[in-house]
Amino acid sequence: MPTEKKRQSQLKWDKDNMRSVSCRLRTSEAELFKEYCAANKTTPGAVLKNYVHKLLDEYCENKEK
Repeated sequence: MPTEKKRQSQLKWDKDNMRSVSCRLRTSEAELFKEYCAANKTTPGAVLKNYVHKLLDEYCENKEK
């Protein structure tokens, strides 16, 4: 378990270097998405993060051409 000083340092780093991205979905869509994630033994956050990384990789490849 991290010490309080380490925890504070991690929180400061996150505040300076990380941002959240969110969207709103209809309740039925959100529940279906959660169901999909559970069926695939993952989390909504992991699915979205992986998809964003995939999109950014493709975007950067196309941008370099």
